[in-house]
Amino acid sequence: MNKIIWMYWHQGFDKASPVIRPCVQQWKNLHPDWEIHLLDQNNVQEFTEPLAIKQKILDKMTLAHRSDLLRTQLLIKHGGVWADPTCFPLQKLEQWLPENMQAGFFFFYRPGRDRIISNWFIASEKDNMVLKTLYNELIAYWNNHNFKNLGRADTAIEMRFNQLINRNLILPKLWFTFLFTKILRTYPYMVYHFMLYHLISKDKDIKAQFEKMPKQSARTPHLLQNAGMMKSLNTDIKSIIDKRIIPMFKLNWKITEKEIPHNSNLAYLFNQSNHI
Repeated sequence: MNKIIWMYWHQGFDKASPVIRPCVQQWKNLHPDWEIHLLDQNNVQEFTEPLAIKQKILDKMTLAHRSDLLRTQLLIKHGGVWADPTCFPLQKLEQWLPENMQAGFFFFYRPGRDRIISNWFIASEKDNMVLKTLYNELIAYWNNHNFKNLGRADTAIEMRFNQLINRNLILPKLWFTFLFTKILRTYPYMVYHFMLYHLISKDKDIKAQFEKMPKQSARTPHLLQNAGMMKSLNTDIKSIIDKRIIPMFKLNWKITEKEIPHNSNLAYLFNQSNHI
């Protein structure tokens, strides 16, 4: 796998949340021999091709859904690692990632009852077959349907559909049926995650590759966020940081406090970063 780390902040990293800067610096500290590309709306085209989606559709797509396609295209074209800028590494990639790359790609596994993977961190070899299939299916999905909820907030009825359908791994496949794509003409926010499971369910080659991927829980990186980033230092969180038990934390960039409390979980993480 190419030793490249990709990160993206649409407005530019100089305008990012205070949570982002320490995360990016930690990636640099731990990976001095990796290429680290900090991308934004002005330079991402240096590494990607224009998304092959009709302009009137692309203009209405959320930044999150466009970012899903950009990260996948980057990994197909160049390989390496995609990390959301809110990922704070505790371990060097060399310490844990190679043994998890048997499938040629890696996602953290089962963040919730309805999703088989998280996509805030993805590792992949260049030209990976699974990512190429996923990317092409997503491009076709956006191009071939005229969704009513594109570019606007969901209605109460659409939100109710999400509550009813997004209960397990199986039911979200309904989003790709004629009923939802052509009659109701509505799509789910987690379309990337649901599409991957949809492909695993119907394509034996993709299923075989996915089964080769070691299953590392997507929930453990959220432990600090779940404990409360701004809450007083938790002894379990302190132990994880001190012993570097897990590969990384997934943080939240949305903070309302003007300053990070000095005795908080987040402050301890950032203060200890020089020792990690």
